[in-house]
Amino acid sequence: MTSPTPADRWPATVLVPTRDERDNAEPLLTRLPLVDAVLFVDDSDDDTPAAIAAAAPLCDSPVEVLHRPVGQRGGGLAGAVVAGMPLVKSKWTVVMDGDLQHPPEVVSRLLERAELDDVDLIIASRRNWDSVNEGLSPPRKAASWVLGRLAFALFPIRLRPITDPLSGFFVFRTDAIDRDRLDPTGFKILLEIVLTHPELGVDEVGFAFAKRVAGESNVSVQEATRYLRHVARLRRRLSVQAMRHLVKR
Repeated sequence: MTSPTPADRWPATVLVPTRDERDNAEPLLTRLPLVDAVLFVDDSDDDTPAAIAAAAPLCDSPVEVLHRPVGQRGGGLAGAVVAGMPLVKSKWTVVMDGDLQHPPEVVSRLLERAELDDVDLIIASRRNWDSVNEGLSPPRKAASWVLGRLAFALFPIRLRPITDPLSGFFVFRTDAIDRDRLDPTGFKILLEIVLTHPELGVDEVGFAFAKRVAGESNVSVQEATRYLRHVARLRRRLSVQAMRHLVKR
């Protein structure tokens, strides 16, 4: 491949939480644009770390892996994202899945919008997530619709400017997120970021959710149950904060 010049490097770290994605490591790394670094936070039980190491020389950007052993994988995918945050030194952090359903080519579009707009968070939105989405199986389409409707029903004001609060593909200004506000669990870290950082300026870029090519989805009934518990906990936390604000006034 033709290597981009240093001037084409995006001031960003791509943070990829992975779990058993060995077959997707090489195509992901070869399709990403030139960035400061690609950081995998890996909770795999297979040889995904070895696959990443083998594919790293094919990537134009430096590649790092933080492997979380069994017993240190608190918070699931969302916990993996938060665990990787302290390692990011770039202006921007890109969060995306490692299963190629978040097309790596969209990363440049997100970062271009981030550099042009005076905002802190750019969401890659499945603007048609509410309807038929070719990248999802029928059960996942139904789950996405139900879980999304629940989020909008519980947090109508804070989610008003957002079309896809359950997206796992987004860019944020690294220094705009206070890691101490986050207590994540499950797989919907964006929702928690939005709800615990109401001061963020937000914009969106539409994209087409791709079909999974290799590996199996990590979404399960257990994950959906964890999401429901997490949303209930967020609702209680925000209600307590609102009451404290009223008392102070």
